[in-house]
Amino acid sequence: METWSLPTANSNPSDFSTLRIAGFGACMITGYPHEGGGMFETACGFVERHLSRPVQPTIFSLGGFSAPRAEKYLRKNLFKFNPEYVVIQFGATDAQCPLGLRRRPTDHSSNNSSTDPVLRLASYHAQPATELSRLRWRILSLIGYLRKVEPRTPLSRYIAAIERIAEDCRSEGIKPVILSPFVYGPGYAMRKAIPYVDALRERSRAHGAIFVDCVSLLTDLPKFKILQHDGIHLSRLGQKMVGEAIGKAIVEDIISSRSLGDERQRQFG
Repeated sequence: METWSLPTANSNPSDFSTLRIAGFGACMITGYPHEGGGMFETACGFVERHLSRPVQPTIFSLGGFSAPRAEKYLRKNLFKFNPEYVVIQFGATDAQCPLGLRRRPTDHSSNNSSTDPVLRLASYHAQPATELSRLRWRILSLIGYLRKVEPRTPLSRYIAAIERIAEDCRSEGIKPVILSPFVYGPGYAMRKAIPYVDALRERSRAHGAIFVDCVSLLTDLPKFKILQHDGIHLSRLGQKMVGEAIGKAIVEDIISSRSLGDERQRQFG
């Protein structure tokens, strides 16, 4: 695993003002299906530790929403918080190929709680991956190839929605931190997701956003370690890795901005 230390050149660690960071995404930004220790929580903790600066977080999650469906909720739910950064996590649903990965499990238990569809689905998503999971993912991948299944949100619609979200942030002086889709268990779904990652990387640069490439971050690890049995949701390890990558990206941006400010002050002050 990559090691990283806090850059120190031209940095000014004496800023003790509170840093406001907002999270805007689907369910996984909260750490779902796990309790606590999600990527956003990890990212904010990382920033606090490495900058010795208090962080005030807030999060608005729209579980299962695509980017085009979610974009209208950004301004009215987060801008009053006046964040300096907004972590944007949409793409896992958009780039997902419907191969049966989100199929609701059947539960014949007599326990009353098991009849609640939300609880049953959460319980299903919480199942860790096993060796059998890899076999299931191969079968689903074959189904995708045979049926030529396409992602839920066309690439053009997804990118346009993310661009509008990023521009809304920039218009308010907020730095967007855009996460790529994550990895998928079935190889077919992963192949279909790559164009989304590539397009997002290019457009993020054009909009002055921070881009976190979660596929490059996670792709070299065994999928059964970073995914749940459903082949979509991240394991605790996957959540932790993404959270630390987000935190690192924000810390580097803050230090880079400080260094640039110091250089300008020397030149023109």
